[in-house]
Amino acid sequence: SIMRLSISIVAMAAVLSAGTHAFVVPSNSAMTCSSTCKIGMSSVAEPEAAADAAAVAEPEAAADTAAVAEPEAAADAAVADAPASDAAPSADVNVDAGDRQKLYGNDMDLPETYVMCGRCKTAYALQPDDLGPKGKGRRIECTVCSHSWYQARDRLFTLNDQHELVPAPDHHLSRVASNIAADREPSYAGQYKLYVGNLDFYTTAEQLRETFAEKGEVGDVNIITGEDGRSRGFAFVTMMTEEGGKKGEELDGQDVGGRNLVVRPPNN
Repeated sequence: SIMRLSISIVAMAAVLSAGTHAFVVPSNSAMTCSSTCKIGMSSVAEPEAAADAAAVAEPEAAADTAAVAEPEAAADAAVADAPASDAAPSADVNVDAGDRQKLYGNDMDLPETYVMCGRCKTAYALQPDDLGPKGKGRRIECTVCSHSWYQARDRLFTLNDQHELVPAPDHHLSRVASNIAADREPSYAGQYKLYVGNLDFYTTAEQLRETFAEKGEVGDVNIITGEDGRSRGFAFVTMMTEEGGKKGEELDGQDVGGRNLVVRPPNN
């Protein structure tokens, strides 16, 4: 049967000194388990911040290698070694039916393992035994974009000490929904990338998102961080449309956090 993931959804984000910035998932959706089991559990987002931490001399060059560090590489890590959630399900929770998913992050601690939808990049908290007692796994369905896939128990991702599970932001869900409505790929994050420099080290991604949203729809914000998790003083903002990107350039020189932004298209 297919399991609909429908639990409190949470996204994984790099832990920054100024706070955490998440990339996305939904929250609380009803779960049924008939022929399809939908996932709507705690989720994890792509560790984009870590991917862009490269060359300071040419920050623009690092931009294109960022935001792609999907946690696929971690997939081979054995789930058997992953710590289980501290909270055990009560006797009236039908784990096989996926009921436990709805409790993660609410009545139960979040586990340290998760899965991610390959189409919309929404991640869900999930433990091996949530996939049922039979076979090597089961088919699951993302409640955000309706993509389904076969998920093996030994192919779950495991959180490391650089990431944590945090509530998924609404802007991710609305972007996926608008992409689907416009017949675009659910994970589409825009077409006009901007380099944003001279940031105060405590400026957050949400502050940048709000600032650039005045000029158009923002697809993605990626503040570049160092190995210590602290901002390196620049970011890349991707606007959904070229028009929004051109207008975003008008923010060059605008004060944000007491510093004047440097905004321009990346060199590459």
